[in-house]
Amino acid sequence: MRFAHSHVISRLSDTSLNAFYYTLKTDAYDHSAWNDVTVSKAVQTVPDTLAHQPIFLSIDDTMIEKYGKHFELCSKLYDHAAHNGSNYLNGHCMVSLLLSFPVYQDGKILYLSVPVGYRLWDKETSKLALAADLVAQAMKVMDSERQVILLCDSWYPKAEVVALVEQFDNLEMVCNVRVDTALYGLPPAKTGKKGRPRKRGDRIQLDKIVLDNPESGDWLIGMMPVITNLWKDKVVYALVTAPKNGKGSRRLFLCTADPRTISFDWENSADKTTYSYGAENVFYLPLAWYGLRWNIEVSYYEGKTFWSMEEYRIRSKEGIERLVNLISLSYSAMTLLPYSDETFSEYQSASAQETKYEIGQQIQSDIILCSFGRFLETIKNCSALIKVVEDYILSGFRKFQKL
Repeated sequence: MRFAHSHVISRLSDTSLNAFYYTLKTDAYDHSAWNDVTVSKAVQTVPDTLAHQPIFLSIDDTMIEKYGKHFELCSKLYDHAAHNGSNYLNGHCMVSLLLSFPVYQDGKILYLSVPVGYRLWDKETSKLALAADLVAQAMKVMDSERQVILLCDSWYPKAEVVALVEQFDNLEMVCNVRVDTALYGLPPAKTGKKGRPRKRGDRIQLDKIVLDNPESGDWLIGMMPVITNLWKDKVVYALVTAPKNGKGSRRLFLCTADPRTISFDWENSADKTTYSYGAENVFYLPLAWYGLRWNIEVSYYEGKTFWSMEEYRIRSKEGIERLVNLISLSYSAMTLLPYSDETFSEYQSASAQETKYEIGQQIQSDIILCSFGRFLETIKNCSALIKVVEDYILSGFRKFQKL
């Protein structure tokens, strides 16, 4: 906020920096509407020829370390990835949602990811409830006919998050779960004898699932339709993986839908792993889809490194959420702009940071020229100078058109 005010806002308005901090803290505007804008713009960016492709939502949480005791909701948090010599840090925990949608790049299908929004954990509402609320809000913005797949790690397949699959008909889930998750076989055939038929088969031990050796990738993979306690009587697909080199333990993933029922064009995918899995066995595809969840970790890194997501100074919960979501909106806008406006299509292969820098330079030039133009209006007999400035602007415009 300080950077934006000193480099842009202060040159266009006399409003003080404190006024913007005060607005973030006290304004009654519901910032969750910004999340709806991001989802809507991202979905509109999907080409019509890719409307059948699923959209992926990823949920996770991140820690933001803060110094001082005056930030609201700041507390001691456990962070397994902390780099401060301890597994604990003093700061905030934020739950976030990432949206991945298909676009064309060099004739192949590439999934682009944008952060949708953040919620600050206040210890009164669980992180599961915050994540479920973010997903439900995004689902209501999208067309009910569009297939959506939710991706999450082993911490989130519980309670409110699991219930989303039953709440929305067009939502399925691919998740990593604990290896001790109870798996049961499918219900046995009816015997015709008296009594209630069994709703599930015998308990399945993870090490009893046979693993195949795919030609591609570094993993042995086994797949089996099962029933779990997470979705009661719903048939889901368990995928078990283990390293081919034998160094490491098995991991368990669940997919709530038969991969064959998901309209996914793996043949034109830009991702080599996705293509190779699809060509060998479509039941391996959920593992390739789950790989998109890593993009939310990338968004955390970029947000903290290039977008100053950790540098907020405002102290109230409302102000922190509004500012972080405003940063998220800006980040998403820079990512979507090259795909939604042909004028900036040259930045499609560039990172959001490069796009941010180049557009920032254009904004600075516009501000300088605008200020210079107002200065010229106060000078008499400056038609020659105005002509020079006009020629300079037009030459830059022609150069930009050629690009």
